[in-house]
Amino acid sequence: MRKTFFILHKYAGLILGLLLSLIGLTGSLLVFDHALDEKLAPETVTFKASERPATYAEIFAAAQAAVPGNPQPTRMMTPRQAGSPFVVRFPKPEGAPGPVEVSVSPTDAEVLAIRGWGDFATSEMTWFYRLHYTLLAGGTGKTVVGFMGLLLMVFCLTGLVLWWPKKPRTAKSRKDRWKRAFTISRTGNRFRFYFDVHKVFGVYFLPLLLMISFSGVTLVFPQQVRAVVGTLFTTEPLAALPQSRSSSGTALSADDVVSIGAEVFPGGELKRIYLPRNSADSYGLSYRAAGEVWNNYGASFVRLDQYTGEVLMVENVSEIPLGNKILRWQFPLHNGDALGLFGRWLVLLAGFAPALLFGTGMYLWWKKRNLKQRAAKPQTAAIDVPSSPASL
Repeated sequence: MRKTFFILHKYAGLILGLLLSLIGLTGSLLVFDHALDEKLAPETVTFKASERPATYAEIFAAAQAAVPGNPQPTRMMTPRQAGSPFVVRFPKPEGAPGPVEVSVSPTDAEVLAIRGWGDFATSEMTWFYRLHYTLLAGGTGKTVVGFMGLLLMVFCLTGLVLWWPKKPRTAKSRKDRWKRAFTISRTGNRFRFYFDVHKVFGVYFLPLLLMISFSGVTLVFPQQVRAVVGTLFTTEPLAALPQSRSSSGTALSADDVVSIGAEVFPGGELKRIYLPRNSADSYGLSYRAAGEVWNNYGASFVRLDQYTGEVLMVENVSEIPLGNKILRWQFPLHNGDALGLFGRWLVLLAGFAPALLFGTGMYLWWKKRNLKQRAAKPQTAAIDVPSSPASL
């Protein structure tokens, strides 16, 4: 069994390790995507101070007037921190990689930038997001990324089996086996050093890699993961988004709707506003409710009648069943936000782990391959290189 795991671990890593490395490195880059985006596009955070903040209606109107054809906006992201802009999103133009996003000043509703999501020329960080999430290949690439997440989980489990110290033969070996399993030897040759690096860093990052891979699979295959989680924990099915009870009349302004939402989540921080898609749809507001541990994610939400402001649906993440909580936690776990700034740095470092493990694994394979080729020739000096991880 151990030999089978070794073969699976080795050849899957050699064949697909480079792609996993790319996904991991781009994921590390995206841990602080908003901060990096503002550094790369300083025009989006350069605006005048004002004693009176702009209203939501003014922000939507300014953004809509700036987009050719004046399409209806679909949603708004509120400033992630003081000094950041509002970002209003519009439908994806034909042939574009993603929707149009308009950055608007929170002080005077000045349009700061008009950018295409996923377009490297105008929005580098969203292009990297598209690379990480879809490999720039749309739905097909997204599916591939999901299967790579499953493969990473397999790597973690087979690597754990291969790392697990074998039963020792002597009392001294029993005493030292766990110490050797967690340390990098400085007395061996270069092969031994790279093997220890591969082994030790693999086991140290294993919990994080399992968490990141599972959360990534959840984001790509939400229905399938929901079905699995539902067999283990109490999980309520997703409810259909409610429609407004009236289909005619004058729709409430975004400012009126936000005032009602603030009463539903007192002390909550508004993260997004989803505008009605048609005359029968409802407003949606997502909040970081009081007590939620993440900063940039709004896991609680409310749906409101667009004409009367009647509360049609409320979901507070602290009050939903355990299975739903597990699912709702996956995105902030994936980018580290659920663990604060420390968690983000952990996820950033973990994103480098696949590249490190691929590089060291490639070296070990190449070195052993050369050894076998040299051993096949007559009068070739032997090199003290272990034939398998089990001998180490």
